[in-house]
Amino acid sequence: MTRTMRPDSTQRRGLLAAVGMTAALSIALAGPLASQENEWTPSTAPWKDSFYPYLPSLGNNFPLVAFHFEERKAADYFARTPYAGLVSIDAGLGFTGARMLIARFRAPLLIEHWRFAAALGATRETRLAYYGLGNDTKVDDALVTESQPHYYQAQRSRYLGHLEISRQIIGPLFLAGAGTIERSNLSDLDGPSLFRNDFGTEDLTDTDVRGRASLVLDARDNEFNTTQGVFAQASFVAGSGGGNYTRVSADVRGYLRIRDGTVLATRVAGSSASSDASLNARWEIPEWEYEVNVLGGANSHRGLRYQRFTGRGVLFANTELRHDLLNLGDLGAIALIGFFDAGRVFETEDFELTTKDMKLGGGGGLELRLMRFAIWTFNFGGGADGFQFTTGSGWAF
Repeated sequence: MTRTMRPDSTQRRGLLAAVGMTAALSIALAGPLASQENEWTPSTAPWKDSFYPYLPSLGNNFPLVAFHFEERKAADYFARTPYAGLVSIDAGLGFTGARMLIARFRAPLLIEHWRFAAALGATRETRLAYYGLGNDTKVDDALVTESQPHYYQAQRSRYLGHLEISRQIIGPLFLAGAGTIERSNLSDLDGPSLFRNDFGTEDLTDTDVRGRASLVLDARDNEFNTTQGVFAQASFVAGSGGGNYTRVSADVRGYLRIRDGTVLATRVAGSSASSDASLNARWEIPEWEYEVNVLGGANSHRGLRYQRFTGRGVLFANTELRHDLLNLGDLGAIALIGFFDAGRVFETEDFELTTKDMKLGGGGGLELRLMRFAIWTFNFGGGADGFQFTTGSGWAF
């Protein structure tokens, strides 16, 4: 996942990321490169397993010492997705008490016209960022001292089960339905903290049983490394968390190939939940087959600290230019990224389409692409929070 790092840990994270990429490279090169020996069909393609250690983040917890195991059924070489089916297990422990155990299942091509996505897992974040609620929250780093090192931090445990089924209606149009059960516990850490000031010393425990219906238009040329096309989705969520809440969200993206190896990509997204949504529900936007963090970090706003702004509503936009600096064909590529991000949250006010009080940020970065196996991004941005370094698994959008 993607997390904002303090500048003094940038070099260490880059080194650890390189170790992870080396491990992934050794696994990926064990498989076929550019062609299939026989014509691909879901029934004849074999399942292949892989197992390797890596060093991910969990929220602001970095690093975790983790292990990844997967069984993957490769897709046809010319398919829009790199795999037809995937079963994976990730397990990891951190040095500050963080931990994760997550099993995932993805099946975009196993059954014609259907897609399946499921997850079952438990995580504990012991350095969860909390800066208050609303678009006007301020940060004073002088409040982070030896006597109150966790002033802007809390901890969160999540236990989650999720299932999503998508049906192709016609052409690029899909109708998706998802059900999720999530048990969350939010608590403070030792010493004074903003979280304790706002919510006291009692834990915030919540069970959220939610359902989501989504209409998806997916006209991208490739899901793994999109270079052309349009993607749009609109979702409605009803959940039992907090005091029973609803959420409406939308996400529109466009990709334009300017020339071979150069792509202009843009996204506008927004979400609004009712005021009785739980605090836990304010931190992620559930979308088609994944979540977006609110607001700050490599998949929402690269000029802000991770989860810098929190609210029941959010509006953000991203534009980036991707250019292949070195393209090695089927082996992968090294690309340069230039980006501009803008966004804001809504807490006491109603959601609206506006440019008022937007938090702006921009910067550049580097992308490493390994075959059809993995994408890593390294972003160097700046904005209201000063310099930010983030890393991501996959493109920001």
